[in-house]
Amino acid sequence: MPAAQPARDTVTTPPAARSVASLVLNARFKLFDLLERHPDQGDFTQRLTDIVWQLQLACEQDADVALAVILHAQEGGYGIRHSVDTAIVVDLVCERLDMNPLDRQSVVSAALTMNMGMMALQETLAQQSTPLSSAQREEMHRHPMIGREMLRRLGVSDQLWLDCVLQHHEMPDGSGYPARLEGEELRFEARLIGLADRYCAMLTQSAWRSGSVVDSALFRTLRAHGSAADAKLGRLFGDTLGLFPPGAVVRLANGESGVVKHYANESAPLVTALFDDADMPLLEPVDRDTGKPQFAITDMLEPAALVGRVQFEQVWGAAAMGL
Repeated sequence: MPAAQPARDTVTTPPAARSVASLVLNARFKLFDLLERHPDQGDFTQRLTDIVWQLQLACEQDADVALAVILHAQEGGYGIRHSVDTAIVVDLVCERLDMNPLDRQSVVSAALTMNMGMMALQETLAQQSTPLSSAQREEMHRHPMIGREMLRRLGVSDQLWLDCVLQHHEMPDGSGYPARLEGEELRFEARLIGLADRYCAMLTQSAWRSGSVVDSALFRTLRAHGSAADAKLGRLFGDTLGLFPPGAVVRLANGESGVVKHYANESAPLVTALFDDADMPLLEPVDRDTGKPQFAITDMLEPAALVGRVQFEQVWGAAAMGL
């Protein structure tokens, strides 16, 4: 008999103190264990909720580091990593909306489980360099319905959670799937998950998708949701992440390069410069106000440019330990 849904007023018990980066990476491990290894062992909803709380704690402690993990920790299986990445973005947008904490928990839960109906297919596609076959496309179009039914069998009865999983690929103009819902038929929260899903997918390196430079990924995502119905959502998404979100690798007008440390405003974030104009490490990292002309951002670089060259504690301190 499926486990009962936990009460909506359950008290949060935060995990033991860890760095923010370690909280996020550990959440990936826990989600893998839950979804791919032991989904039917114990109370599924409570175990998933524990992961939600862990991610929310990470975002509360240092949202900049939580976002940077998306760009700079792309190891391991794609499906689980992508779900956690999407959940981080969703939680930060929900926080900006001042969403009811229980609804916010439901929406983040949906982001973590949105692709339960196609876990194996996701891993296949992450390694596949050819277009989807007709059978793969059919499975993809059915996965929201399959995922919702899997969650129901595991004891999930939260309607907001279930609806968001079912609707996260629907589009306001009726071009989505599986039901081609339109306009007000869609939940706002499901459209939010769909937007975050697309954005995080564009940032991922894989055999069939080269990772997009961050600003390109953001604006391509917003254009894909460019209907009048989603204008508010698009603005909210951009306001939360910024044009240059934390973790983005950039070059400055003075030739230095470094990492966006903190989203201050859309076009002028705080950047920690790490390399000089000859691409040599600076003696000491230095924070640059990119609102000043000499430190303006002139170019976006691939995150892979920093692999093996940077200890992220230089940018964010102990919160980034483990990244």
